[in-house]
Amino acid sequence: MDKGRMEAFSDGVIAIIITIMVLGITAPDGDELTDLLGLLPAIAAYAVSFVGVGTYWNNHHHLLKLVNRVTGRMLWSNLAFLFVLSFFPLATDWMQKTEFAALPTTCYVIVNMLVSVAYMNLERVIRRNLSRSCPPNPANDREMERRAMVEERSLLKERLTLGLEAIALVLALVLPKSHIALVAVVVAFLLWIVPDLRIVRLLDFLAEEEEG
Repeated sequence: MDKGRMEAFSDGVIAIIITIMVLGITAPDGDELTDLLGLLPAIAAYAVSFVGVGTYWNNHHHLLKLVNRVTGRMLWSNLAFLFVLSFFPLATDWMQKTEFAALPTTCYVIVNMLVSVAYMNLERVIRRNLSRSCPPNPANDREMERRAMVEERSLLKERLTLGLEAIALVLALVLPKSHIALVAVVVAFLLWIVPDLRIVRLLDFLAEEEEG
């Protein structure tokens, strides 16, 4: 299958997820400033989730630049990622309606962790498929060094993300009303605001190989 179909389907699902999230914010009944301020928890929850989903969309788009043809494993890994990502509107709505109570906030963090794991799995499947189609040349020290560097930085970023989300999980249980758990989640998102540089380096390397 050509990657265009998978990319278009993913873009459509992510657009629907964002639309459903914003529909969870209902207009206030009154016309006073206090009525508008009452929406702040809903707006804050939506803003955090929008940054998260938007960051995943940006990185997903960047990741698919490595794909020429979609394999069955790649397709199912992508569907698994979209499946867990689609729980963002439910988790976000529950959290803001309960004003960031302990259980809803904990569930929200768990959803984030599951999405991270699913995305990292998709990333590994795509990189593994690329390695099969463009196997490393052990005789080329520069190539092996660059691939090793890419893998090392990849593991560091992923471990930092999961570590921050684990911290957020503990904070959601211990200090749910402080909103510190959401700060840890946002910091985890910020790690991925700039698309994965290892993919940029890998694409640059493949371009050099083609030119050579």
